Amino acid sequence: MVIKQGDIFYVDFNPSKGHEQKHRRPALALSHSLLTKFSGLTIVAPITTTSRNFPTYHELTSTRTIQGKVMLDQTIALDLAARGVTKVEERLSQEELKLILDKYKLLFDMED
Repeated sequence: MVIKQGDIFYVDFNPSKGHEQKHRRPALALSHSLLTKFSGLTIVAPITTTSRNFPTYHELTSTRTIQGKVMLDQTIALDLAARGVTKVEERLSQEELKLILDKYKLLFDMED
């Protein structure tokens, strides 16, 4: 199965340590599918239903069944095939994906 940028699927984030997200939960594919093709890895962001209003969270608006906030401060590169991902649950609208990627890029701006 090919996971594409903007796809939402369930993945098990275990093992994890400290403040890292744990357990099986929905996640959003952020990286271009070319990364997966050449490395076997996909950069993903977990989705949470907690009500925190962190600036690095984005509340989903274009999904029907998966609700919650994309945690851009918890991104990780995962081998989704090795973690047993076999099904795409939903796909973000292009407009919402662009908003999320623009916010994600801000995390890498140069500090003064």
